[in-house]
Amino acid sequence: MSKQWRIAVIGAGDMGRHHVDGWSRIVHEVVSVTDVDGARASELAESFGIRQVYADYREAVAQPDVDIVSICLPLPLHADVTVAAAKQGKHVFCEKPLAPDFAEAARIERAVREAGVAFGLGFQRNLAKGVLAARDWVQSGRLGRPVVFHCDSVAEIRPKRIMHDAAGNKGPLMDLGCHYYVMWETVFGSRPRSVHAVGRVLGKDRAELAHIPELAIDSAVVTIEYESGDVGVFTVTWGMPPGFRMGAQPDRVFGPKGGAAGGFNHNAGRLALYEENRSEEVDLEVYPSLHAEQFRLFSEAIEEGREAPTGLAAGKEALAVTLAIFRSIETGRVVDFASFREELLHEARPV
Repeated sequence: MSKQWRIAVIGAGDMGRHHVDGWSRIVHEVVSVTDVDGARASELAESFGIRQVYADYREAVAQPDVDIVSICLPLPLHADVTVAAAKQGKHVFCEKPLAPDFAEAARIERAVREAGVAFGLGFQRNLAKGVLAARDWVQSGRLGRPVVFHCDSVAEIRPKRIMHDAAGNKGPLMDLGCHYYVMWETVFGSRPRSVHAVGRVLGKDRAELAHIPELAIDSAVVTIEYESGDVGVFTVTWGMPPGFRMGAQPDRVFGPKGGAAGGFNHNAGRLALYEENRSEEVDLEVYPSLHAEQFRLFSEAIEEGREAPTGLAAGKEALAVTLAIFRSIETGRVVDFASFREELLHEARPV
């Protein structure tokens, strides 16, 4: 490491704590924590020995001792904070997803490009060694082609209610699914061809969600066919009642010659590999912190003048997939991805 970067973390919730911890692990200096909840910001700052706390992100990003702004806020705020930071000449690392729509994504991109600052996006799960192992097994032909990659997530209603808000984080298809859409593209080495999904709101009658005017889809089955012929399937619900303990199935990928199962993008230390008449447990390197690893790669990219490993391009691609899923649920039809993505880009162009 040739430079110690100074970081302003915006947002003091669970993800804010991950960001402070991740930056600190690679010996960069977090100089401030910002949150509208002053007590929460102070508690996080004190636990890491950070002296400065702000309530307004605009004040935090304007400070001359800040090099990088690390954003851990609800989805509707990503663009506003990124634009404010970029105007101050700060590099930006933002939690996924990129934005709620392509108009906001375009606003982020314009601000970053005009300011000439770096932009990174929090797809840390894609760095897990299980993703790289799956990519190698698939692209080498060891499992045969095409393959089906099935991912499963079953959970009770989320404690952060904004996750269920259609005007907030937009449910698991937006907030969680993006990790899988990015992983599939990495593993298959291919872009989506078509998208089909069926979605429901299983938590619609829950009293704890009654205050939300419009609930996001919390349960769905998504099928994405890729240009390579491979298929990604995502089965998800965040609509189960409190105390629900059924759990999800292990993620699994399989083709004509074999398959594998495990927590591919969960930083798991072991995957199960199955081939004709044999199986084995494959040990993997586990990162002490995927967040620290993504910050290390981001800071190195800044120093070397490169694009961040996961940034605007990955964010826009995952967003396009998510919006195609919503379109399929809305219309009941298969969505041609290439033409739909062009439609999004056209709508986001300045008039």
